[in-house]
Amino acid sequence: MQLIPKALVVGGLIPPAPPGQQQVTADRLNRIWSELAPTHGFIQLQMSPDQSGAEFVGRAPENGVTIQPPLIQARAQIGSTAQQAADSALAIFAVILRHLGVQQLFNVGIRHVYNAPLPDNDARGFVLRRVLSATDERLSELATGSTSLWGGVKYVVPLPDRQYTLTVEPLQLDEMRSLYIDLDAQFPGEASLDSITGRAADAQAYITSTVDRYLDQLSEIH
Repeated sequence: MQLIPKALVVGGLIPPAPPGQQQVTADRLNRIWSELAPTHGFIQLQMSPDQSGAEFVGRAPENGVTIQPPLIQARAQIGSTAQQAADSALAIFAVILRHLGVQQLFNVGIRHVYNAPLPDNDARGFVLRRVLSATDERLSELATGSTSLWGGVKYVVPLPDRQYTLTVEPLQLDEMRSLYIDLDAQFPGEASLDSITGRAADAQAYITSTVDRYLDQLSEIH
């Protein structure tokens, strides 16, 4: 199955500032903005009224940065590859942590969004009949007369060092011709800055190998 990467979100928590110190200031936020905006295409800085956080807005709604301690988050629409988007997120985090004087992250989260076009342009039917194995009789009872019923599925995969939450449903933006695939990967505990790209790659590999293989097997069911 053809999987097309569409968006990447990387988030993490930073430790609180030492007692008596202010972690985020208007000056630090402006310095971060001045360094990131030209290289990452951000076009608007939205600072909170108390100057304790900020949003960087990109040209596309999927592109942006949130600095709202303890949360730091980078969001990107993928125009090339998921790996390049992860490298960009790492560069953004490096600038933010350097200006805030932070060395460590906690509870890193990685979200990958993919689309998967289907040969028959029927993602609604694929999810209902291949994924959910629903019959017309069962669906008619649930639909109570509606001819537009559609469904999605969510899988939660707890692992020793992470948890994957996978959502598969028809893509609404293309009239349900393609699948919308959303993977939220949570990595609890401490994390170094350099681990971001590795964890993003692990989550990406889960989609492009495990999930892809699973969907391919379902597509072969007659």
